[in-house]
Amino acid sequence: MVDLMAALEASVAKAKESRGEGGGPATVHEMPKPKKKTAAKKTAAKKTRRKSA
Repeated sequence: MVDLMAALEASVAKAKESRGEGGGPATVHEMPKPKKKTAAKKTAAKKTRRKSA
């Protein structure tokens, strides 16, 4: 009987090795705080209809 989890783990490890990834734990980085945008209001362009004569 084949142990599916062991086969999957071996496959993942082999794929990571072939890509040159280290097998270490993932690193977590602090996200930079977003810069506040200036409050510039844009007015929507008004569309006018032409009346047919």
